[in-house]
Amino acid sequence: MQLIKDVCKRTETPTGQIVVGASVLLLGLGQFGMASGITDYSLPIIGSVGKLAGAIGVVVGTCVLINRFM
Repeated sequence: MQLIKDVCKRTETPTGQIVVGASVLLLGLGQFGMASGITDYSLPIIGSVGKLAGAIGVVVGTCVLINRFM
């Protein structure tokens, strides 16, 4: 449980907020077909930008729910 709390705290830092905001923006634009080119870019080791943004969304969503219900 402490590991989850440590990861969630990173989203509250200024850099974490930028990463989360950019990820949500890319996911939203990609969903509406406005950033499909950006989300298709491939990054070494990580994979596509869209998958990275999706993974960040899952982590942040999990943190929000854990903080709300635990």
